[in-house]
Amino acid sequence: MEEQNNKPRIGFARQTARKLLADVGIKNPPVLIGDVIGYIKKEKDLSIYPWSFGNNTDGIQITEGEKATIGYNQTQHPHRQRFTVAHEIGHLLLGHTGKNFILDLNSKKPEEIEANQFAAELLMPLEMLKKDFQNGKKNAKDIAKTYNVSEEAVWWRLYDCKLITKN
Repeated sequence: MEEQNNKPRIGFARQTARKLLADVGIKNPPVLIGDVIGYIKKEKDLSIYPWSFGNNTDGIQITEGEKATIGYNQTQHPHRQRFTVAHEIGHLLLGHTGKNFILDLNSKKPEEIEANQFAAELLMPLEMLKKDFQNGKKNAKDIAKTYNVSEEAVWWRLYDCKLITKN
């Protein structure tokens, strides 16, 4: 339980996502998760599988030695599937591989917060969002379409990045 007392490395998680985007060569939205996976597979033994987990599990990442496997809930909306895979990739690249991780958006555990921040930055990169926002794209529905994410995810991201306030 000591791990829960550590502060999440939010900056590190976001920088890791930014580096991955740069390495893959992604400069514009939407981020194609298949391109990200293809790039990672060049360096790591990674498998991605759709699965029917039921209603309580969105995804899971299991690492044994050098082999990593990510399962995502195929019954979820495609936006949720994208976020889940990005979240689990975050666990992998952030070094959260000593145990199995199940996606929990409400968790206060540092590794879950880090994986959520990684996924948000990967799918809705701050620099791209800022550019779109400054160029007048401020409608959440339009932004969601551009980034292939849910409107709810856009609202949370804009708020988290201080591009909007709760007012």
